[in-house]
Amino acid sequence: MNSNKKIPVFDIALGEKEKEYIKDCVDTSFIGQGPYVKKLEEKFSAFVDCKYGITTTSGTTALHLACAALDIQKDDQVLVSSSTNMACPFAIDYCGAIPVPIDIEKDTWQMDIAKIEDKINDKTKAIMVVHLFGHPVDMDPVVEIAKKHNLKIIEDCAEAHGVEYKGKKVGSIGDIGAFSFFANKTITCGEGGMVVTNSPQIAERAKSLKNLAYGKINKFMHEDIGFNYRLPNISAALGLGQFENINNVFKEKERIYNRYKKNLENIKGVNIPAIRKWATKYIMWVFNLYLDDNFPITRDELTKKLKEKNIDTRDAFVPINQQKILIDKYKIFDENDCPNANYIMENGFYLPSGNTITNEEIDYVCEEIKKISLQKS
Repeated sequence: MNSNKKIPVFDIALGEKEKEYIKDCVDTSFIGQGPYVKKLEEKFSAFVDCKYGITTTSGTTALHLACAALDIQKDDQVLVSSSTNMACPFAIDYCGAIPVPIDIEKDTWQMDIAKIEDKINDKTKAIMVVHLFGHPVDMDPVVEIAKKHNLKIIEDCAEAHGVEYKGKKVGSIGDIGAFSFFANKTITCGEGGMVVTNSPQIAERAKSLKNLAYGKINKFMHEDIGFNYRLPNISAALGLGQFENINNVFKEKERIYNRYKKNLENIKGVNIPAIRKWATKYIMWVFNLYLDDNFPITRDELTKKLKEKNIDTRDAFVPINQQKILIDKYKIFDENDCPNANYIMENGFYLPSGNTITNEEIDYVCEEIKKISLQKS
């Protein structure tokens, strides 16, 4: 293949439905609020087996809305996987609450359930699980712990559209789920998100809060401190077009995952995260992996060499317990609290995984990694 062509870590595949629906918004002047918002809410929430779906402006605002709808308040504590996008702790902080990082399993990158109860105290209000990179967290013990300690469960499903845990769609298992429709997610609105729930009370509060908490009798006599998290109709139109093609997206994700796995699984020092038996429907968001000491060079050295070959990569998240702004603010955890998350931060990364990547491009990426793996350190 042409080695001068850059292989991006993400790309966006847009089809005719997206164009048709966006054109309809423009032709009818419904670019702000309009019918595509309701259609996306109804279709996507039903797809994840939830009765209610409330769109928002981003995955971050979906997480904030989820916390607010559960009445997370000042000085409450919310347990959350340390290895995640900082939208999670920030959303908790927006409510005046405190994120408490929980370490991960090194071989799956998912929250280590065995570490949860040690962090629970009388200030703990909720558990925020993160179904990272398309693999579900082990939810049965999380639900048991939550019931035992009277805690709420928030599911961050930003990277887990359509993923199933023991046959149940993620987002439908806890009290409320939050999805992202950012440009690099499984389906996109350009920018957008959604909270889903099976609780009419939680749904009603979320709907009110996302729309400035307008009054029911006098619209401008507000019932609470609300937010303007309304998703524009034109963004929902893009998202609906994407959603109607989601099964084809899943097929492409499966193709990409299987191609990478076949090429990389026997390279010494390269580790592909495990897929647990409870992940009855694993849908890769991006192809993530980590190196160990058997690989001849470090992660940073490898990704630099790949960049020289026009292969884009992204490093694993810097975990919550490493974020100085959070350490200094809360003073309840430090850099050493989550050793597995720290290990993945230093050794983990992900490879080009956009839906339009070709098998030839995947093979090229893997061949370059294979060549480097055979070098002497």
